[in-house]
Amino acid sequence: MLRRIGISPHTSRCARALRPRAAGAMPVLRAAARIQPSYGSIQQRGKSTLTKILLEDSWRTIGLVFGIAFIASGIGYVGYVTFFGASTIYPKEERNMLRKAGRLYRCAPENQDLPKAIEYYTKALANLDKLGEEDPMHARDAHHITGLVARIAEVYAEMGDLDKAIEMYTDFMQRILDEERIKDPKLLVGELLDKGLPANRQQNIQRALGCANKLAEAYEMRSARSKRRTAVLPSAAKASEEDEQAANRWYQWCLQLVTLTYLKDYNAWLAEHRKPAVKEPPFDPDTLPKCFLAEEVASLFYNAATFFNRNGQPQLGAPLLMRALDLLDYGADGREKSVCRSSIILSHLANAAVETGDLPAAEKWTIEGLRLAKKFRENAECLSSFIALAYDLGAVYEAAGMVDSARVQYRHVNVVAKAAGDSEAERLAAAGLDRMSAAAQPDSKKT
Repeated sequence: MLRRIGISPHTSRCARALRPRAAGAMPVLRAAARIQPSYGSIQQRGKSTLTKILLEDSWRTIGLVFGIAFIASGIGYVGYVTFFGASTIYPKEERNMLRKAGRLYRCAPENQDLPKAIEYYTKALANLDKLGEEDPMHARDAHHITGLVARIAEVYAEMGDLDKAIEMYTDFMQRILDEERIKDPKLLVGELLDKGLPANRQQNIQRALGCANKLAEAYEMRSARSKRRTAVLPSAAKASEEDEQAANRWYQWCLQLVTLTYLKDYNAWLAEHRKPAVKEPPFDPDTLPKCFLAEEVASLFYNAATFFNRNGQPQLGAPLLMRALDLLDYGADGREKSVCRSSIILSHLANAAVETGDLPAAEKWTIEGLRLAKKFRENAECLSSFIALAYDLGAVYEAAGMVDSARVQYRHVNVVAKAAGDSEAERLAAAGLDRMSAAAQPDSKKT
């Protein structure tokens, strides 16, 4: 199904809110890790890596990934499909079909009949496409037509029919962009920034960008499904790899279009102010092109970052996470959504640092993330990131040989996760406690 807009930490979602303990006795590995606000060499490495994404054809690179992305970013697309519904712009017969489909789809889950809804939606689309051959008002790329295509893809995805969902997302792209622009997003950069571009065309490009992100997610989900089947169906491995490559290509397509558009727009602004051009924009929300919103771009970066991290490419994932934080301004505006999403991104940075053995960086990201997560204790996203971050802090202490501190963290995670209904985090915390008990046994024997 199309997932809700939002960013999720790397533990499972929590069912309800819980008040975590106040900030307090958290031992630190070194004082500088807690008080130093800059990111030093880590950030510089991030910039140089992202510059390669910006300036080279690296979006063509094939990559592998296991698992699925966590959020639905969909720039200009998610909001677009949610407004879709029957209206007077549709002919009477098709309008009636869409009403019937809507009653079967947009209702309580127990009352849904998705196959029947699809039947009505696809019949209406076929009629409209035929009508559009003679009436330009119903052209293939008209908003109310592509809106219907998006709705059909949404329903197929919710049914779990990823083959059909991918087919409809692809149809969406082909209705808006020609083959050359689908192959190379750089061709869209100048068009997107053209002040004389008709508003409908600009909106269509933005929607194509969001659809490309959904296409990447669908390929990623189908790849993960195929990979789970390889134990009983070895031939599924090839299909999984091909879908992983397709997901990689579409994530990179989105990154190319966004970052190169941003870079060109920012350098044009610098030229107007007689300043030298740069190779990478500042990722400041105030400098984004008007066609992008900071939260949408941050969501796209996050989505792509989780893909690269799962693919074993933290050198690509970490810079994107840091740029997403820059665009959200680390939750400095104090708004609940940006604060909690920033804490979630920090949980992923902390987890990546733990996995690569960079303990000081992991501790720094973790403590900063916990500081943000505690600001909105009733928010499910903040609670989820709190659990993930608290677990990461336990992992940091465990890796550093600080058994007592790790035990305290794992015990706290276990309590919070149990109250929040997060069984996966509870299981991980219990396993951590078992490891700490085993690690303490040799010491107890000595005494």
